This record gives sequence, C-alpha cells and structure tokens, in this order.
Amino acid sequence: MAELNSIREDHMGVRATDVTAAGGMVTCGNYLAARVGRDILVAGGNAVDAAVATALALCVVKPSSNGIAGYGGAMVIYLADIGRVVAIDYNTRAPKATTEDMYEPVAPPLKQSNTGGFAGVEGLKNMFGPLAVSVPATIAGLSLAAKRYGRLGWSELVRPAIRLAADGFPAWPGLREDIRSLIDNTDAESAAAFLQGGGVPEEGETWRLPDVARLLETLADDSDAFYHGEPARVIVERVRSMGGILTEEDMADYRVDVSEPLELDYRGHRVYAAPGISGSPTALEALAAMQFLNTRPYEADDPSYWGDLAGTLVLSWHDRLAFLGDVPGFGKLVEHLKSHRYAELIAARVRADNFTPIPSEFDPTTCTVHVNACDSDRNLVAMTQTHGGGYGSRVVVPGLGIALGHGMSRFNPEAGHPNSPGPWKQPLHNMSPMIITKDGKPVAAIGLPGGRTIPSLMPQFAAAIADFGMTAAQQLNLPRIHTQGGAIQHTADLPEYARKAISQRGHELVEKEAIGGVASTILIREDTVYGASQGENGALGI
Repeated sequence: MAELNSIREDHMGVRATDVTAAGGMVTCGNYLAARVGRDILVAGGNAVDAAVATALALCVVKPSSNGIAGYGGAMVIYLADIGRVVAIDYNTRAPKATTEDMYEPVAPPLKQSNTGGFAGVEGLKNMFGPLAVSVPATIAGLSLAAKRYGRLGWSELVRPAIRLAADGFPAWPGLREDIRSLIDNTDAESAAAFLQGGGVPEEGETWRLPDVARLLETLADDSDAFYHGEPARVIVERVRSMGGILTEEDMADYRVDVSEPLELDYRGHRVYAAPGISGSPTALEALAAMQFLNTRPYEADDPSYWGDLAGTLVLSWHDRLAFLGDVPGFGKLVEHLKSHRYAELIAARVRADNFTPIPSEFDPTTCTVHVNACDSDRNLVAMTQTHGGGYGSRVVVPGLGIALGHGMSRFNPEAGHPNSPGPWKQPLHNMSPMIITKDGKPVAAIGLPGGRTIPSLMPQFAAAIADFGMTAAQQLNLPRIHTQGGAIQHTADLPEYARKAISQRGHELVEKEAIGGVASTILIREDTVYGASQGENGALGI
C-alpha cells in the first residue's frame, strides 16, 4: 500500500535556471498551471489575476497538493499604483463544535507524518477521515483577491481551470502514482468519487475531471455558492455522514479579509511576509537575529553564516513550538519575537551556543503549491496554498470530485497548548510567502511548498537576495538546512566548511536527499524580470 504522505512533487529537484522577460512573469512548480498564468497576463490581466488563475489551475492539475476544498493559504501583494503591500490570510478555521480534548493522544507518542514532534492520535483521526476536516478556505481567499485587486473579473479567471478539468490534461510524470496513493488509502466511496467514472491515467494520457468542471462552472457564476449554496450542503452532508462535525453554519460563517503583512527591515530591504498563525513569525524571528550576529551582509561562502543560521533556526523553532497558536495576544507576541530587543537576546544565545536541542521527527510533506506573479506595471504577488498532506483528509465528496483538506492536523492534539484544537480556532500552519522591496520598489517574490521546512528555508532565500545579491536561480540552487529545534538536516551539497561551522557550534548534522519542495522566485532588476522554478518549465515570461 502506497504511503500517501511520501508523495513528491513532479520533477522535484530540477536545477533552476533564470528566465528573463521585459513584461511579466509567472512561476510555480507545474508547467500547465504556469502557462495558464502567462496567458492571463497576455490577455491583459494583472499579477493578481495571473496568480489566482494559476492557483485555480493547480487545484485541478495538482490535486494532492492543493484543491478547491484545500484548507487554505496565504497571499502577499505589492500594489504598484500606491506602493503598498497587503496580505490575504486564508487560513482555515476549526468547526465550532471542536473541543480541546476531541482527539485521544497516543502514549508513548506515535510517529506521525508531518507532525514534527506532536503526539500521535488514536486512529490518526486528526490526519485522515471526517474529524480531520476543517472549513475549506481556498475559494474564499482566491475570490477575494480577484474581486478586490484583479482586473479581468473572477469568472474569467476560473475559465482556464474549467477547461483543464472538462477537456482534460496530459498526466504529468508521477501523477499516476500520486492518484494511486489516494485510491489505495481511502474508502471506496471516496475513491470512486475522485475517479469520476474514469480510471487512473497513465503518464501522458488525457485525464478528465467532469465533476470538478461542473463545480467550477457553478463557482465561476457565484464563488459564494461554495459556502452558502448546494456545494456547501453536499460537503457538510458527506462529512457528517462519516461522523464529522463540520456544519453548514461553519461554512456560511467563514470570512476572509485583506490584512497587513508582517514586516521586517533587513539589510536595507523591507521583507513582507504572510500574517497570522503561519510560518512567517518563525522566519522573520530568525532573520531579525541574523542582523545582530553580523552587522554587515553575509557572504555566501562565509562559514559563520551557516553557523549563525543553524543557531537562530534552532532557537526560533523552540519559540514556535512552545508559544505560537491562535490565542489572545498572538499579535503582540509576534511583534516581540521579531523585535530588535528580542533579536539581540537570540543573537547573544547563539554566540554563546546557549541552546538545548529538542527531539523532533523530520518527515515533511511537499503537498503544497507556491505561485509568484509579476505584471508590466510591476504589481507583484507571492502566494502559497495547501491541502496539508497529500489529498488532505482523504475524504472525497461524491458529485463534486474534490478532496477535503485536513486543517485539523495542524493543531497540537494535546490539550493545554497554544496550538491545541478549539472552536473556530485557526491552526498553526507553515506557509510563508514573501515579497521583498527596497526603497519602496519591488525586488522579489519568493516561496515554496515543503511543510515544516518552509519557515526554515524562507530566511535562507531572503538572505540569498539581500545578503548575497544572487539571481533567482542561484538562490533556489543553494544548499539547504532545516531544523525543528533539534538536529540540523542538510542537503548533500552543503560544503564541508559549512558543515564544520555548524558542528563546531554543537549541532548534530543529518544529511537528507532533499529539503523542501519545488521552490520558485521572481526577481526584478531595473527593467528586467527574472524568474526561476525548480519545476520543469515552471517559469514563463512575456
């Protein structure tokens, strides 16, 4: 039986190359979706239009990684006409009937994929099945972005995804195994609902999703129908028939709004990151401390960079796992964690090697997608969205053909923690799309999938741009390190001097085949836009 959460992105590990354009650019991990975004730019759409259309296309062509009923995402937008950065946090919410003790933790802790040290749960009920389902937030976030900041109109942005679902698309390498992993690990009704009368496609075979196409047609006419109409009723009926607690009231009451991003001044640049209960507080905490460890920009081959980075990530992850969650005062806590005063304290502890590693499992999924988009006006978008693990809850809705995300898996299942489950709470997720500006002008949009590796890798991507002055592709091709407060995992290409610098600080080193998912970047230098993606042909410009 295939292990669902071992799914790898198609073409993961492709070495990125820089693509240049004078007009606009779309980058993501999948060529079919990137082409949709590029075509939207050609049709006169702006960066928000391109990003939303690409994301909707990804819901069709990358159904394990995200979906129409994915649990959510985050978007950061640079608005060129007013020189302002805004954010849309479309994180899920737990059903209102959620209780702190609704799951039965297993003792001793059960190794549970992508929980990063959380206790396991009896029957993995927080990961798979009806009790893993939270309010799906993807459509709310994408439609708000399109209606508030897009140019072409929501319905036009849905059309390419409808065509992909109705007419079909060639199965990309690995899609067959991807689908097989769901079919072999879910109930018969979900399997049949997902296949929609067809079979599991061979590589290159045209795969059609007629039920998904019909749902998208409905949503093109009225995106609110997902939360107030027949789709909401059918979703709730399916979840409750299996023993879940999601209600039509939960669906109808879900709201998303525009908010302020988290911000940090770094090396003369301004870093804007996703707000909320996300990966951004951890990423920015690490960046803030790095500035105090070295007042001048690091060099890419500076051993101290790697030693300092390892220490700041360990301590930032300690704070993440101990303090972050949807609790009163969260906003003030985040401001404290990325403040100058706290950065000095973290830097001092790193210099003194004052940390105690905490045990943690390393089993990140890459079942998430990331999209960047830029237009000729230099509007810029970075966005990440997800199901969680592959196909989320593994619950598929008959007649709609969509898998439901498992946002409940992102809570700590033990009671008494800031990130414990609770009614209408938002879970602590890892997504952290970023936009970087300098002197008020857009410089870069960056991000990646990769589960818990995201908060560790985003500071490395930002430093590659602000410290090292690298191109988009050079940034993506750098060696990577990751920790969740314990050992330092690293890719095989980490130089010996970097390994020595890290180990001399007292860290255990563990080599990994890969860290993080298919990353992509847009970089703007003067009149040229540079794009790069680790997905094959995933950067397309005009």
